[in-house]
Amino acid sequence: MKKQPLLYIYVAFICTIIFFSFVSCKQKTTQIDPEFARYIAAFTYGNISPDSYIEIELAQELPSVELNTEVQEKFFSFSPFIKGKTYWINSRTIRFVPEYGQLKPGKEYTAKFYLDKALKVEPKFKTFNFYFRVNEQNFSFDLLPYSPMSINDLKWNSVTGALRLANNESPEKIVGIFELKGANREAKVNVKTVSDGMYQISIDSLLRTNNAESYELTVNGNAIGAKKRENFSIQLPSLPETEFQVIDVRMISETASHIRIAFSSPLSHDQDIQGLVVPSGITNFTYQIDKNVLKIFPEAYPREEITLQIHQGLRSFENRALARDYTYQLRAESEKPQVKMGKSGNILPNSSQLVLPFSAVNLWAVDVKVIKIYQNNILYFLQSNSMNSNSNGEVRRFGRLIKKKQIRLDTDKTLDLTRWNNFSIDLAPMINEDPGAIYIVQLSMKSDYSLFNCGGITPQIPQSSSMRNFEDENISEEDEAVWDETNPYYYEPIDWAEYNWEERDDPCKSTYYMNRDRIIETTVMASNMGIIAKGGDENKILIAVTDILSTSPISGADVTVYNYQMQAIGKGKTDGQGFAEIDYKNGKPFVVTATNGKDIGYLEVKEELSLSLSNFDVSGKEIQKGLKGSVYGERGVWRPGDTIYLSFILEDRAKKLPEGHPVALEVYTPTRQFYHRQVKTNGENGFYTFQIVTDPSAPTGVWQSYVKVGGTSFYKPLRIETVKPNRLKVRLETDSIIDASKGVFSGTLTSQWLHGAPASNLKSEVEITLSRTENPFSGYNKYVFNNPLFKFETNSYKLFEGTLNASGVAGVNSRIPVAESAPGMLRGNIVSRVFETGGDMSFYAQTAYYSPYGVYAGVKTPETEASGFLETDKPIVFDVVTLDPYGKKVSRDNVEYKIYKLNWSWWWNSSEEDLGSYVNNTAVSPVANGVISTSGGSGKVKFQVDYPDWGRYLILVKDAGSGHTAGTIFYVDWASTYGRSNKTDPNGLTMLSFSTDKETYAVGETATVIIPKSSSGRALISIENGSSIIWKEWIKTSETEDTEYRFKIT
Repeated sequence: MKKQPLLYIYVAFICTIIFFSFVSCKQKTTQIDPEFARYIAAFTYGNISPDSYIEIELAQELPSVELNTEVQEKFFSFSPFIKGKTYWINSRTIRFVPEYGQLKPGKEYTAKFYLDKALKVEPKFKTFNFYFRVNEQNFSFDLLPYSPMSINDLKWNSVTGALRLANNESPEKIVGIFELKGANREAKVNVKTVSDGMYQISIDSLLRTNNAESYELTVNGNAIGAKKRENFSIQLPSLPETEFQVIDVRMISETASHIRIAFSSPLSHDQDIQGLVVPSGITNFTYQIDKNVLKIFPEAYPREEITLQIHQGLRSFENRALARDYTYQLRAESEKPQVKMGKSGNILPNSSQLVLPFSAVNLWAVDVKVIKIYQNNILYFLQSNSMNSNSNGEVRRFGRLIKKKQIRLDTDKTLDLTRWNNFSIDLAPMINEDPGAIYIVQLSMKSDYSLFNCGGITPQIPQSSSMRNFEDENISEEDEAVWDETNPYYYEPIDWAEYNWEERDDPCKSTYYMNRDRIIETTVMASNMGIIAKGGDENKILIAVTDILSTSPISGADVTVYNYQMQAIGKGKTDGQGFAEIDYKNGKPFVVTATNGKDIGYLEVKEELSLSLSNFDVSGKEIQKGLKGSVYGERGVWRPGDTIYLSFILEDRAKKLPEGHPVALEVYTPTRQFYHRQVKTNGENGFYTFQIVTDPSAPTGVWQSYVKVGGTSFYKPLRIETVKPNRLKVRLETDSIIDASKGVFSGTLTSQWLHGAPASNLKSEVEITLSRTENPFSGYNKYVFNNPLFKFETNSYKLFEGTLNASGVAGVNSRIPVAESAPGMLRGNIVSRVFETGGDMSFYAQTAYYSPYGVYAGVKTPETEASGFLETDKPIVFDVVTLDPYGKKVSRDNVEYKIYKLNWSWWWNSSEEDLGSYVNNTAVSPVANGVISTSGGSGKVKFQVDYPDWGRYLILVKDAGSGHTAGTIFYVDWASTYGRSNKTDPNGLTMLSFSTDKETYAVGETATVIIPKSSSGRALISIENGSSIIWKEWIKTSETEDTEYRFKIT
């Protein structure tokens, strides 16, 4: 059951506002007695969802309650009546869980909690009355045009849509609101949960026939309790199509804003979209092709209406051109009023300015609120919140509003406020720095601040806005009263009488500005201390404490490690290098504090907040508690009744285990039932062997084996399967290379019984699965023959389905599947199956190459230096070959090449699809291009990067005759004589790009780590193995030269 947001006294409301919302719904209510705060800390209040529960949190703990067991005594009563069960979930919190369907959407409930049954109270506090309301269900649905399920079979299509619900529902129940009329029986509605209240709807297997089809889709909310009904029409043109046409054009504003153009058939990837699709007023754009959909991503939208011209030269994947030109008038919807802020969690040292950056669009002002979390409350605040994410609303218990202010965004008259702009707030005059305190800074907007065009009218900045109003900055008695309410949760108020769920995304309506998700916040800490924590698996944690302003280590700082219960589990004092190595026990570290005089720093050390290592090569065997182990068997699959021979290899370099320490093996069946256990104490040089005898009737599937030693366990799955041999000999005779240009796959399928008789009149089928292959041509292993711009997904196709003749033979003649977006030669895994009359099946698998091109281009990158990169100021020569499908060189006169420089912001988030979009950006031009000939099938491309340029580059080589493109990414860096450092990329992310003098090292060699020059400061160097820190030290970095650090490999 979903947890409701526990709007305990719907925190941001002044009482009169709270109850006005209920009165407006024609229900008389009574004000809640604030004196109950002596006994009750929090309670369910406000609007909740139908699958919520009702909770009361007491102000004190009860000495003895039975947790998570149904309470028989009656603690709650409701009007209207609600059937359900009551549980204590901890010593302070009691929860009423309604039965499914008991909370009726749109209903208001009066609740009574019998406090005297839990605590000894005065007579007037025996019963606590409170109220809540259940959200009404509602939905909105947007349907997109059809798209083929496979590019090789246009008769089967699907449509997708986005469904948004006010209350969550199960996918099974959501299916019931859709009714499809006129469709074939194979059509099926699928529901996928995207996020809270958001669902992706897909209807697949819609049949496209030789007649134009029209299906009617009805969305009837009755099945989920929504009083709403909508109808949609799904249009499918006839097949084969007589005219390639545009079927839909629309603006998409969600996620990445773009123009979406749908065509009647899939588009060809082998064409230059620029010039064929022309959006007026848009100079540069990126595009993506997904089957029959073209997406245009402009760098910037014009203010005026967009005239979109789609020219007749645009071709489908079958090389059919559009029958005519198309012109559409589109209006780019302005960005809705928004405020954005970078990553939450900032340390603001004691300096003259405490600057916090943010971005905004279509706003002339924002409201700022600063909430101070008092120093003596911070540890408790971190139990339910994080400095690295937004607070969960439970702040009133720990802090208080100390400042509010309106920030004007229109002071710079040159800014276009209807576009995204960067701003900053100087917090220095807004907060009195309290060493060790934490501040929550919230940015919000009002409808009065909006510059969004509504109904053709663009709001103007009011003349009165140029006057400074003290009411906007002074904290009033009403503001103070909100923070004196005796419940922990604080939210901005919402006037539910004005709230309309259907208008929540309409910036022309007041509901848009009531959405709490549009209030952004960040947590800042006033401290001069920087803290680094490194932990292993030996109950030790290394803490490094520095002064943020000077980068100097802080000596003598008191460091304390707390667990989640805020109990100190380890203490220490930093040495002269700012290090403190602390042993801890009685829990896992949750928060680390460091104190130096009046200055205090905090660091959360939860595992989910540790720095990501995804951009670094940290592969290897995980070491558990200083132990390293591997489990292996004599083969990969066993049959029931076999004896399984397992070996376990244990490495204990640190000699943590005493001689004769037991090593236990436990085996479980696929249903997790215990099956077998063995214990060994005498291993030979760390080798332990086990034998497991299985029963002939043992269940098949994946068994689990665990080797347990020294408080750690090592896992290996065991596959036990019943292997049934073929009773038929099956063979398919066909070519070793399937030539796609022929359009037809030909072969002969034969089958006979193992005793030699023909497999007469048996059902059979042949299926091929196409996948990309990296090295299709022998002798050219160092060449790349694939196009990195194409993302090819593995697909399976049915080549034959029929019956063998009396001689057990069938001729296979099938249309070859179209491998659109094939990056190069493909591998075809062909499986031929023959079915006995009783249902048993025998099969034969074989591999053949599938050749979608007549000639293949290949490119080889030059050998790199020992450092792993090519150097600047030297000629870079790429070898190019052109081969036929059989790997023989062929001469070509028109081989085109292009070389692009990739910016770093793309690189860190790259994928094949991203790379294609990057090159397809009309603003991106190659840094070099040209045409070469491959005499005798070989040629060369010469290129050079001159200092001070450097970075990652992409080379693409295309045989213009066949259309095949190959490409690879290479890295060019400065020669060592220049250093590695004065290198900046305006688009680069903040990441230290250090390097080593070699890729690999042998034991006994000295490794050199080169840290680029930046500003003068310090770097913490730590050398670690899988479980502990071997060495650590601070080194000074320079702003004039690279810093080199050397250590010996042992």
